[in-house]
Amino acid sequence: MVEKLKRLSLKSNLSMQLLLLTMFFVLLAEVFIYIPSIINFRKTWLEERLSAANIAILAIEAAPDHMIDERLSRQLLDNAQVVAISLKQQDKRQLVLNTDQPLNIAARYDIRNPSYWIQIRDTAKGLFHSHPHGSLIQVTGHVNFIADNDETFIEIIFYENLLCEDMKTFSTNVMLLSIIISLITAGLVYFSLSYLLIRPVKKMTKSVISFRTAPENATDDLSAEGRADEIGMVMRELGAMQDEIRTALIQKKHLAQLGESVSKINHDLRNILSSAQMVTDHLSTIDNPVVQKLTPRFVTAIDRAIRLCENTLKYGKTGVEKPVPSTVDLCQIMEEVIFSLGISDLEDLIFNNEIPSDFSIEADADQIFRVFLNLARNAIQAMNKKGKITITAHHAEEKNIIDIIDNGPGIPDRIRATLFQPFHHSGHGGSGLGLAISKELLEAHGGTLELVTSTDKGTHFRIIL
Repeated sequence: MVEKLKRLSLKSNLSMQLLLLTMFFVLLAEVFIYIPSIINFRKTWLEERLSAANIAILAIEAAPDHMIDERLSRQLLDNAQVVAISLKQQDKRQLVLNTDQPLNIAARYDIRNPSYWIQIRDTAKGLFHSHPHGSLIQVTGHVNFIADNDETFIEIIFYENLLCEDMKTFSTNVMLLSIIISLITAGLVYFSLSYLLIRPVKKMTKSVISFRTAPENATDDLSAEGRADEIGMVMRELGAMQDEIRTALIQKKHLAQLGESVSKINHDLRNILSSAQMVTDHLSTIDNPVVQKLTPRFVTAIDRAIRLCENTLKYGKTGVEKPVPSTVDLCQIMEEVIFSLGISDLEDLIFNNEIPSDFSIEADADQIFRVFLNLARNAIQAMNKKGKITITAHHAEEKNIIDIIDNGPGIPDRIRATLFQPFHHSGHGGSGLGLAISKELLEAHGGTLELVTSTDKGTHFRIIL
């Protein structure tokens, strides 16, 4: 239960982290937008004051003798929100509008052609109120009614806290707007990613946890999403991998159960074969030419069956029995295979044993017999006991090459990838063990078994020893 709660906590943390990260990055982007915005706000604010000051100067210029009364002067200053306005022209400073109070200037700023870094510095000073409350600052700007004259400029003096308060109000509004935008954006991004990413990840996580708990039981179908993107590909591959592992585990479980059953059957079968062996010993004493001819082969078959039972038990414990090589007449082995399968009695089947009579190899006779028995039986089953099988052998580059060729319908494409795997049916009623056992036995000899070709005109297997 505790582990389950931890998993749920991790899932919640993933969603919360996604939401918080989205908000953080949106706010970070707003910071980079805010800096030029506050600089532009300060510049616009000062230009508005300078524009009002320009209007005040024009009003004085229009008055007779450039003289106005105190009431109009106060109105012009109040309208421009400044305490003093002066115009400098031809190296002379002319006081236009002023107040009776003494002016203590705390800082001076020129906004005519400042660099960007100077604007950032001056904005920071005003925003963080670097001067005492109630300080006066002087700002120099262009004169609007005189074009292209750098020697004429206007100066205004006002209380810095007016600019600071407006900048702080602007900053607060930007911050609130940024938070709202970040929440909306984060919400939209969160719900989008939650649907596109978090939900399928949770589904895959749940599937993995369920698979880990009970790998042999069926889990959610991860391929049902119908997505063509990377997430869909991961879900399909994960589902396919789980299916393959589940199939392998079930197969191994069945093999273990089968092995236990085979061990019991093998024990009883060995006892039955021992009784049959006693009968063959009695047959050898009968004075009959036919019996005398068939009894040795029958005895050999019984001995092979008993050894096979014993080797099957050993295989279940340790694997393939180590071969005991000896000089083997391959042509004679094939004759025994033909006799064991009763091929001579099949009227519609032609079996050409083209192995030279003096062709010998170093191998375990019983194991090589099992290999050819399996391959020949497979070919006969594939052709439904009708057709032609040809076996040839030759030496090439210090290797023994044996070819088994039939003119049957060929091996279906669907099983070629698992042709040499046990219990993958061949499609002709076989168990799928023959080729797997044959390949394993040949590899124990240091050889190989390979499929050369397989078409609707026949199949060609090759053994290299």
